[in-house]
Amino acid sequence: MPINALRKPGAKMSLKEALERVEKLKRMAASSNPHEAAVATARLETFDVNAARTPQTKDAETEPETITEPGESGPFNQKVEVLDELPVIPYKELGELEVEQPPETSSMNWDVLHAELLERAQQIGANAIINIQIKGTIQQKILTGMALKYLSPQEILDIQAANKLEEDEKAYKEAQKERRDEDWAPPVG
Repeated sequence: MPINALRKPGAKMSLKEALERVEKLKRMAASSNPHEAAVATARLETFDVNAARTPQTKDAETEPETITEPGESGPFNQKVEVLDELPVIPYKELGELEVEQPPETSSMNWDVLHAELLERAQQIGANAIINIQIKGTIQQKILTGMALKYLSPQEILDIQAANKLEEDEKAYKEAQKERRDEDWAPPVG
């Protein structure tokens, strides 16, 4: 049975994924690292299996409207991927993103910070985020990640064209060096 077979349409995760998340948080709460254990305990307290399985509804009145800069084609409607390792697809780094939960909030909700990090990445046009980390202390509540943008085929061709002159120059110098070495080498035999 596929992992998403129990996922309700529009829900964040399936029942299996939600239960696996709870088990993982319980294991992390028993960690010898006090910071990791405290974060896992806080996330476990705020994580609700039923809320994670409930389909997401967006209310038009509460949803802020996306503001676009002049000359932009509109808001980015692409989904931002969360990667565990560097992608095979050529990419460029857009920079490290950082989100911080407001200091006046009493409970820590890492899922909200994670969603905010993905939203910020989407706003700057990122295709993926890698190296999502918790930085600082529990009081700081900071989540960071590196935003990546996949290169289009045209951008790849432009980069190759820009590097072609350097590669040709390097190949020419290497050929000259080989010819000099052959000219100065002692005769064989």
